[in-house]
Amino acid sequence: MRNRLLKFALAGCVSVLAGGPALADASWPSKPIRFAIPLAPGTGVDVLARAFADSLSKELNQTIVVENKPGANGMIAVNYFMQQPADGYTMFMAGVSNMAWNQHLYNSLPYDSLKDFEGVAVFADTPFISVVSPTLGVKTFAEFRSLVQKSPDKYSFASAGIGNSTHLASELILKRTGMKMVHVPFNGAAGSTSVIAGDTALYTTVPGGISPLIKSGKVIAVAVTGNERLKAFPDVPTYKELGYEVVVPGWYSIVMKKGTDKQIITKMNAAINRVLKSPQMQERLEAQSLAAVESTPEDVQKLTKRDSAIWAPIINELGIKQ
Repeated sequence: MRNRLLKFALAGCVSVLAGGPALADASWPSKPIRFAIPLAPGTGVDVLARAFADSLSKELNQTIVVENKPGANGMIAVNYFMQQPADGYTMFMAGVSNMAWNQHLYNSLPYDSLKDFEGVAVFADTPFISVVSPTLGVKTFAEFRSLVQKSPDKYSFASAGIGNSTHLASELILKRTGMKMVHVPFNGAAGSTSVIAGDTALYTTVPGGISPLIKSGKVIAVAVTGNERLKAFPDVPTYKELGYEVVVPGWYSIVMKKGTDKQIITKMNAAINRVLKSPQMQERLEAQSLAAVESTPEDVQKLTKRDSAIWAPIINELGIKQ
């Protein structure tokens, strides 16, 4: 009996020294958390990340630092994220392209979102809005489509990078509407700037970062994806209303590195769901035309698998694999 008790005590000491689950859960978060996002400051994703990080930091009583890691369709952010320890102090804000589409876009992808990431939560979903340059002199999507069809391949569309959701959304629109345009990828928010200047004709992105430009008349909104018009822009029709089937997933998730303590993930998931129920956060999300999503950690993988299966044939048909 004495020997068994001694072994039990020693095992407990080893567990504590190794930083076992109970210790990790009790102390987390005891220092600032880093929130890596794959796009540049000023983009819709950046605005969303900072609003969310602010609310979460108050909920957890700990600082959350947003770190912008733009470029390579999220690969720079992922590489940074994967170099960090699996201790719950670095989160990655992953969109549908990072989670479900990249595996079909690159022959050699340095990560597997289902094997290398621990899902924490899906927290928001957004439609996409298409804007055109005011230099074109058009006000509606019908006028824009007519202009483009008169001169195939004369006009270009902007995106935040090859394979980014802004790129695939535009490609789907071209496919459904029969337009032919040249793709011009940019890094970060430069796509909207190019449309303002008239260097590119079309940009399809999430409403959050571009709403001020629409309201000021610097770009012209012509259509939105999804089943309903946006509250912020009730006069802008949906593609469905215009007779085109354009459905683009726009969900955002938070993931941690594989191997992160499950109790930390559970704690963060609960904090996220609490924050999403607050009137302040719902107001901030609505201001960016985002819908709050209450979820479990398992929902991240479910949506990843769903949209991977749906979009694989679309991406293959576009022939944009690199």
